[in-house]
Amino acid sequence: MARYLTFGNLLVEDVVLPDGRELPGRLGGDSLYAAIGARAFADDVQLVTRLGRKFPPALVRALEDAGYGAGLIPCEHDTVRLRVDWGIEGRGRFTFHEEAGTYEDTTPVPDEIPESLTERLTAVHIAPVPFEQMEALIRWARPRARLLTVDPHYEHVSGTEDKWRRVLQLVDVFLPSRDEATALLGGWPGPGEAAQSLAAWGAPLVCVKLGAEGSIAFRAVTGELVRMGAASDVVDPTGCGDAFCGGFLVGLTVSADVRTALAHGAVAASFAGAGHGAEHALVPDGAEARRRLGALL
Repeated sequence: MARYLTFGNLLVEDVVLPDGRELPGRLGGDSLYAAIGARAFADDVQLVTRLGRKFPPALVRALEDAGYGAGLIPCEHDTVRLRVDWGIEGRGRFTFHEEAGTYEDTTPVPDEIPESLTERLTAVHIAPVPFEQMEALIRWARPRARLLTVDPHYEHVSGTEDKWRRVLQLVDVFLPSRDEATALLGGWPGPGEAAQSLAAWGAPLVCVKLGAEGSIAFRAVTGELVRMGAASDVVDPTGCGDAFCGGFLVGLTVSADVRTALAHGAVAASFAGAGHGAEHALVPDGAEARRRLGALL
């Protein structure tokens, strides 16, 4: 049985909808959404993250009940809590609460990863975290995982070309968003050109996430360039990119086929975007995921 691990942050979101309605205390975080995306197609999935102080007990129970408890690492740092205000223009504005923890404080480090999670380990996804901590996790995962994928943090892309060239030689797939690719390249040359340019930095496979326009991937060794549309419209795009990465991770592991992996990612994102907060998608319907995958392919 394959085991999939997703590394990153776990946080609490207070969501404000465009009509002004408030949905406080929702589960969020890149590691969780990535795990949800992988869980759409695989059973043995765990997120590995630090659980900040005063994390709402009801949300912890929801995670444990859904089978995500093994990788929750208690820490003495405050929980990351964000206000997510979608406004009438439909663009999210993210504001840290006072006394909220930081991404640096709530990112797991290699020394505290439960050894039990390394048994049968097949594939690892490292969700957006600060660069130095990401590099440490990459170096931990590389000798242990058959497949290693990485999604950069938007705050750690501009002016970091030399750093990324150093670490991308260690990963199998690089998964930036359009905005992150633009920042890394100093401009937007177009989706195909962006994927090919970033592949020249060392990653064998680059997938650029394009939001509602889907995704595009370039495999350097074959010159293969594949485009895939989104699986459906979304209610809330929060976490869709992270869920895409989790689905992509499983799809590439089981098929080694780029188009199939992109379709897995698109379907995974459709589950994350079907509601506000992560609670609604903690245990995706596997049968429905396979149905959507078949329809997309």
